[in-house]
Amino acid sequence: MSRELRSTAVSPDAPPQQRNGWVHLVLVFVTVVCVMPLVWIVLTAFMSRATAQSVPPQWIFTPTLDAFRTLIRDYGLLRNLFNTVVIAGASTFFSVTIGMFCAYALARFDFAGKEDVSFWILTNRMMPAVAVILPVFLIFQTLKLLDSYVGLVILYTSMQLPFVVWMLKGYFEDIPRELEEIALVDGDTWFGAFRRVVLPVMAPSITATAIFVLILSWNEYAFALYLSGTQTKTLPVSVVTFAVQTAAASWDILGAACLIISTPILLFVIAVQKQFIKGLSMGMVR
Repeated sequence: MSRELRSTAVSPDAPPQQRNGWVHLVLVFVTVVCVMPLVWIVLTAFMSRATAQSVPPQWIFTPTLDAFRTLIRDYGLLRNLFNTVVIAGASTFFSVTIGMFCAYALARFDFAGKEDVSFWILTNRMMPAVAVILPVFLIFQTLKLLDSYVGLVILYTSMQLPFVVWMLKGYFEDIPRELEEIALVDGDTWFGAFRRVVLPVMAPSITATAIFVLILSWNEYAFALYLSGTQTKTLPVSVVTFAVQTAAASWDILGAACLIISTPILLFVIAVQKQFIKGLSMGMVR
């Protein structure tokens, strides 16, 4: 048996074409395993309810938009989509804007307790959400911020700030100080040097960070479940609530809901993928 196994294995001395063939075969298998659930979700979204619940699954069917009509007409998913766009977009803007200046200060200025502040910012990101849900809920209840855009935007912004600061801090440190010093010698202020010199260079990195923050805010579920309500319910909360409250799983409606959740953020990433890749590659080569 051991001789047979050794004979079928690819030896290190095998031709490159044979080794590459095995590598390609493994990659194709892994790709199929990863992509098939996504393909099935897309197909399910366009099935009728009877077709989606049929056993065995039907791969050939007549597409229909009944699931999307049901979500829009009976479950008000467009309202939830609007809430998600407003909350995720506003929190991304504020967290990136504020975190950008915090990261620049940590990367460029020396002050007492700088390392302690940096570590404190990092520890805020390490804290699990479930540990602070109850205190946050009580604070929001006292301040009458439950089921409000303002409350969720403030919370999402504070949640994503540590991530933004630590992402951009490394990028700022990779930019040579000489670029800003030249602007300062020419009579510019530090803010002017930041706006005219550093910010254009950092645009790809800021874009990449904003995409990460947008995805995290878009998919946030734990806090939105307890702090949102009928007026501010987001897509993840509405879909999960619908799946739990439904007696029999309506796979066609769940597939359509998943497609509605993922399509906007997917199209956004595709539209800015060049800036995203460029931003991620900054700082890799010093």
